[in-house]
Amino acid sequence: MNTSELVSKSMDIIVHYYQNDIQPFVDVMHEEIDWYGPCEGQVIHSKKLLTQTFAQEDNPLTFETIDMKSSLLWKERDTCEILVTFLVDTFYPDNKVIRCDQRILLNWKEVRQTAEDGHYSVEPKIRTCFIANAIPMDGRDVIYPVHFTDMPVAKMFSITPAVKHLMIRGRDNSLLYLADNEVLHVKSMGHYTEIYCVNNIYESSEGISAIQEKYPDVFLRIHKSHLINPAFVQSVKRYEAVMTDGSSVPISTRKYAAIRRQITDQK
Repeated sequence: MNTSELVSKSMDIIVHYYQNDIQPFVDVMHEEIDWYGPCEGQVIHSKKLLTQTFAQEDNPLTFETIDMKSSLLWKERDTCEILVTFLVDTFYPDNKVIRCDQRILLNWKEVRQTAEDGHYSVEPKIRTCFIANAIPMDGRDVIYPVHFTDMPVAKMFSITPAVKHLMIRGRDNSLLYLADNEVLHVKSMGHYTEIYCVNNIYESSEGISAIQEKYPDVFLRIHKSHLINPAFVQSVKRYEAVMTDGSSVPISTRKYAAIRRQITDQK
C-alpha cells in the first residue's frame, strides 16, 4: 500500500468533492462503504445507496476550501487512515457565507479484484468516510445542508467571505489553499520556497517568480529572494520591511527608493 500516494490522492478527491465533482470519490468507493455526512443522523451504507443518494442531490450551493492539509494517521498491511483538514466556505444563493472547520477521515482498504482472464489486482478503496461536522439536519435536505441558513444556529458560522484564495503546489506535491489575508511573505530557499502565514509556515515546490506571476495583485517583489504582502507591512526601515508579526524582510538596496514608494502606494 503506497500511503504517500494515498495522502495526496485523498486531498485531490476532497478538492473535487467540494467542486461538486464526486466522480473521483465514486471511483474509489468500497462496495460496502460507510459514509457519515456533515449533518446529524446522516449515515449511508454501501456504494450503491450512496451513489443513488448523490444522484438525487440538486442544490445551488458552491464551496471554497482553504488551507487544506492531508496526513497519515496510521497504517497496517492492507489498510490505513488519512485525515484531511481544512476550512470550507459554503456560499448560499442569498449571499450568506457559512465557514466550518472541516475534518474528513478516510479509511482506505486494499481490495482484491479478479479480471475475466483470471488475473487479479489489488486496489485501495475507501471503506469509511467520516465528515466530522455534525450540524443540525433539515428534513428538506438530501446530502448538502441547503437550508442550514434558515436555522438560528447558522449565525454562529456566518462570515464575510475572503477576498481571494491562493492555490500553490506544496513541496510534497500536495495543493495548498491559502487565503490572501493570511499570507505575510514568501522566501526563496533555492530549490523550494517558504510561505509565511499568520499561523503557519508552508513549503512549496513552486519558484518565487512563478508565485509572483500567478498572484501579482497579492505580492510585491522587494528582493530577488523575497515577496511580501503589502497589507502586512508594519513599517519600512533602511533596506528592510518590518511585517506585522515582527519579522524583517530585506529590500533590494538598488531598488530601495522605488520599492518603498510602491509599498506606500499599496497601503
